[in-house]
Amino acid sequence: MSIIDPVATLLAKLNTSSSTIAAAYYQGRIHKTDENARDIERLRQLRLLSPDIRDAYQLRASFRHFLNAALNTERLFSMGANIGGYFKRLANLVDEHSIAFQEGRDVDCELYEVETREAISDIADAIDDELIILQAQVATRFAAVSTIAEKKRQNLHYQYRTQQLVNLLESFHFSDIGDQLAGHEELALSFKSLLAERIPAFRESLWSILDLLNQYLFEFRKIEERAKMVRAFELHLNRNPDWEPKAWDEVTSPEDWLQCATPIQIQSHPDVAAPELEELLAEIARTIPSSAGERNKTARPTGHIEDESGNEEISPPELPIRKAVRLYFKEARKSGNGISARDWWAANPVILGKVQEDIWLLRVLAEHDNKGQAGKWALRLDSKPRPDFDGNILINDVIVSRKAT
Repeated sequence: MSIIDPVATLLAKLNTSSSTIAAAYYQGRIHKTDENARDIERLRQLRLLSPDIRDAYQLRASFRHFLNAALNTERLFSMGANIGGYFKRLANLVDEHSIAFQEGRDVDCELYEVETREAISDIADAIDDELIILQAQVATRFAAVSTIAEKKRQNLHYQYRTQQLVNLLESFHFSDIGDQLAGHEELALSFKSLLAERIPAFRESLWSILDLLNQYLFEFRKIEERAKMVRAFELHLNRNPDWEPKAWDEVTSPEDWLQCATPIQIQSHPDVAAPELEELLAEIARTIPSSAGERNKTARPTGHIEDESGNEEISPPELPIRKAVRLYFKEARKSGNGISARDWWAANPVILGKVQEDIWLLRVLAEHDNKGQAGKWALRLDSKPRPDFDGNILINDVIVSRKAT
């Protein structure tokens, strides 16, 4: 198999989908039909197409930049060098589109709309590609380099890069670009679905990557300290090839520095599968005391159920406000002119207890809403409309009287 076969296969796939790629490039987006469905799925697997609004697709930013560079279009000179440049370009395009719309330049408005949609897609694709790179580096623990110093340097580089991207997304979250695009349905929908709704997920992924990078940096520092000790010991062995460790276990009085070390607790266990340890295991088994016999348990006498025995049903005491509502409506049904709820509340403090006046009025209204149709009373409100004409009313009092027959 030749090494250039994968390249030739990729170019052949792009050649079969050339009409779909050209339509997506010049139109800005392409909709899925029966004729181009296979091409769209092929290009999505190759990561050359990304979803757009209204069930459409558009070329990814990296592939679109390649076509711009190959075709030497004017869009090439307006592209930013990094994600911060993409955000700045989007803000400039939104301002230019607003000025053109106010001045009635329809042709320029259409041009800025296309450029704005592409800028929004460029930002989303650039952040997505950046996340793929960061996740690959973090998952492999910078496997491309082997030394701890280089791993630490790359960790600091990607840590700074991730933190800058997090700060950029947090500052962009408070921008007014969404408000500026609110009057244009297509641009507002593109901004919301392709970028604004994905920013929280982007930030969460970046924060998780940043936490891993901080953890890796701490681990690299610990490895670096151990590596220094190993390198120092290696240097000692190189300078003293005849050096041998001293049998400190045979020394009656070890050095002071040796006594500072924490001893390792070693516990040994016999191997039950080793035949030479059979006698030792049998000796251990003979030293185990025999277990005490099972105690005789007295049988519990058989119980019986008495017909007349039973638990006495205890009813909870009636709440003061429920009792007050019942007495109030009972007196109101007997009254012809009705009884004011506020007057009754003021005249019966013993029954109501610590119930406040506003809570009492709300409880009376709730009782009427629940049982007003079935109850034998009529309710009249002493109210007035609010001064700001918002449709609500201010209730001063509630009068309940006997329902007319």
